[in-house]
This record gives sequence, C-alpha cells and structure tokens, in this order.
Amino acid sequence: MANLPDEILIHILSFLTTKESVATSILSKRWIHLWHHVPNLIFPNITVNGIQSNYTFNEFLFSVLIALDTNFINTFHLHIHYSNPNLAYHLSFPNVTKWINLVVQRKLNHLHLHLDNGNFYKFLPKLPTSIFTCRTLVSLNLCWFRVKGFSFSVNGIQLPSLTFLRLVSIKFLQVNDFVLLLAGSPILEDLEASDIQFYDAKDYLTIQEYKNLSFPKLTRAHTSVFWCDFPARAFSNSESLSIDTTLYTNEELDDIYIFHNLTHLEIHDCWYTVLHVLHVCPKLQILKLCQAFNVAMSDGEDDQECWEEPEFVPQCLFSCLTTCIIQDFLGWKNELRLVEYILRNAQNLQTMTIKCESEPLKIERKYGPLETV
Repeated sequence: MANLPDEILIHILSFLTTKESVATSILSKRWIHLWHHVPNLIFPNITVNGIQSNYTFNEFLFSVLIALDTNFINTFHLHIHYSNPNLAYHLSFPNVTKWINLVVQRKLNHLHLHLDNGNFYKFLPKLPTSIFTCRTLVSLNLCWFRVKGFSFSVNGIQLPSLTFLRLVSIKFLQVNDFVLLLAGSPILEDLEASDIQFYDAKDYLTIQEYKNLSFPKLTRAHTSVFWCDFPARAFSNSESLSIDTTLYTNEELDDIYIFHNLTHLEIHDCWYTVLHVLHVCPKLQILKLCQAFNVAMSDGEDDQECWEEPEFVPQCLFSCLTTCIIQDFLGWKNELRLVEYILRNAQNLQTMTIKCESEPLKIERKYGPLETV
C-alpha cells in the first residue's frame, strides 16, 4: 500500500468507521493526517452508559470535526444508545444539535441519525432544524426525534436534492408539518415512514391543498403505523407501495386516483379494501397481504356475511397479477373466499403463497377443503 496515492488511501479509509479511520494514524508518519480528509463520518453502535462515557464520546466527536480538513462531508452516520434517558436529554442531546449544525454547513449528502434512549417518548430529542434547509442533502434517515420549534411553510423547507427519506418514530407538531416536509422534497424517489405521530392530529391543510399534493418522482413508498389520513393520489406514480390502508380510504380526499405504474403492493390492514384497491392498480404483478390483515378481515369474528364479491373483476387479475402472498393466514371464511376469488379470476397467477398461523389440518377440519376453482 506504500505505493498507493493518498487519494486511494483516503477512499479506502472512507469505508471504515471513524474510530477505525483515526486509529490508522499510528501506522506511520504518512498516515497521521490521512483520516483528516475522509469525507465520511461513521459512528455506529455507540453505547453511552454514564457521565464519563458521554463526556469521552462528546470530546472525541468534537475533536474529529475540528480536525477534519475538508469542506465537503459525504456522510454523517450517528447511532447512539443511551442507558440513562435523563443523561441523554440534558447532557448529550444539546451536543447533537451542535454537531448537526456543523456538518450541514459542509455540503452534507447523507445523514443518518438514530438516538436510542430506551423507548422513552418523554425524552425524545428535538430534531435540529438546520436539516430542513440543507440543499445538498440526498438521503435522510431519522429515528426517535420530535420536530418542534420550526416554522413550517411551503417555502421554509428546502430539500431540493433529497431522493431518499426514512422516518421512524418521529413526532411532529401538526399533520401539515409532515406534509410540508414532503412537499419541500420535490424529487423524492423513496419514502419510508413508520410510527409517525403528532402532538396535534388535526388537519390544517384544505382538501384542495391535499388533492394538489403529489410526488412525480416517487417510485417507492413504505408506510406503517401512521397516525393520520394521507391522500393516496400523492403516491399515484409509485411502482412499489407498502402501506396501511388508512392512508387511502378517505373518499373525500381521494375521489379519483389510479396507480398506473404500481407493480408491487403490500397491504397491512383492512381486508375489505383489497379488491377496491386492485381496481385502481391495473398493472399490479405482486400482491402481499400481511400483519394485521387477517385480524381486520373479520374484526375478530368468522362471519361469512361480511364478504361481498365485486360486480366487476379488477383488470390486474385478468392480465398482470403473477404472485400473491398472504401472511398469518387463520383460515377464516372471509379469508378463504378472498383466496378463492383470486385463484378463480387471476388468469396469469403463477404463485400463491399462504403462510398459516393455524395448522392446515385444523383449518380443514373446521371448514372442509377449499373448493376446486
């Protein structure tokens, strides 16, 4: 490696954690300052058990930022587990804000922040608002934060380069704050949002504003445990969608929408919307029904009267659907009738996978074998 130019060595160091990169400075005089030019700052799986470990890590990270000899930071990855929520809230979280404010000034491209304080919502750290105006940010991955103290507006969010957004266990002040965050990311392609909560769950955007909301570049969206309604037409250009059906059953907001590009759909709830959704997915190839699907299917009751076969067969069953997966199958009559309906009408179906919660023999004894379709 002695014959390699500095640029190659720095590139190699960029694949290491920052702690490992700094440690290479003991190899020789040539290596002493190489890590100063590494554009990736990676601090994974940091554990803070007390005041001393908190102080040690804070000093180390500040020293790295001071020593860094580059105006460009490609990646800042920070994942810390705090054993003491009080210590984290009062002694560590303020420093996190300072670190973020420093790195976003250096044309940051990728930001990953995960501060684990033991699932104490009372001590959720406040998200540094400087993130929302980082025009160079390409990917943003956030876990366990509250978003308050920022004046959200259409012009306030400036994330023109953001293509990937992942939010887990984030609490916003209002629903429209989340909506405006998305609206400020005009070229967003990939969205993951899970356990999104709100201090005030009321909608303050008008129906027309909701209907005008769209993401022309969004091709993949995955949402779950989402505590508000969201217009399905916003995802109308998506190719892959994993979603709670509560997001697209608001008829007042979503009067007409067609998922023209959707080929992969995963539904986590509300069985009675499945066939309705299939009608607006003419090119769907892969359908997956999972998690709470079977619970919602009969609301805990085995009532065959709940099933109503639609008058018209969805277009995707005639022409496109090749794969159907049902997880946590309980063998309720409504589930069986849905399976039978898909098998009978999906003319190009190649694979039907059913993962049972109950033993197959018990299901057969209770209902008898599924009729030939």
